[in-house]
Amino acid sequence: MPSIKALLLTLFLAVLALLIIAVFVKKSKSVQDAEIYAKQNPNCSAIKIHSNKNSLVECFLNFESASDISLTETDTLYASMVKFMSERFPKEFPLRVRHVFSIPDEITDSIDIQGNSISISKGKNSAWHNTHTGCKFPGPCPTHPLRSINKGKDTLNAISAILPGKIIKINKEDFYSITIYHGENIYSQTGGILNLSEYTKLGKTVSPDSILGFLPPKNSKYKLEITRNGKLERWL
Repeated sequence: MPSIKALLLTLFLAVLALLIIAVFVKKSKSVQDAEIYAKQNPNCSAIKIHSNKNSLVECFLNFESASDISLTETDTLYASMVKFMSERFPKEFPLRVRHVFSIPDEITDSIDIQGNSISISKGKNSAWHNTHTGCKFPGPCPTHPLRSINKGKDTLNAISAILPGKIIKINKEDFYSITIYHGENIYSQTGGILNLSEYTKLGKTVSPDSILGFLPPKNSKYKLEITRNGKLERWL
């Protein structure tokens, strides 16, 4: 007569075997669903089970131009962006699209579009953004205005423009304040500048590479305010 220990071991092995079979069946079902989807959607140049979530598949599509979008794709989330890029950024073609979605309900998880120089992405509950900079796409992408410059033995804290634009106002109280219009109803006002650079003049067109001036070495009162359409704008 088998001992209690042997019975418990047998029971454990049986439960483990059932779990392994259940996992195998689940994965096989996902593979089967992906194969069925691939047969029904020949536009996908490649399709595979998502590496981390078996309920997701990845469909890869290639577009030489917007005219490559088929009638069955016109209502997809990537179709409108591919058409937009064909109008605004035709040199980015050919485009490669990676569409990750759940099966069998086909709810989008994420979309990535790769061009010749542009790489953008969109999550299930997010807007399109530039994967290189993190900025929303399409739209202006500001650069960080603070930088350090070595001048002899000294390190100076310099201020640059956040976006290309035109200097429309320079004020001087205790420190200098510079207002720049960047287009698209975007203004920036930078304050707390001790000394202006030789390039900073009223009416001057500047870029993010332009040094506007320098902060005091101590007790800095640097301030940057960005407005868009008359409202304060916050960028990451």
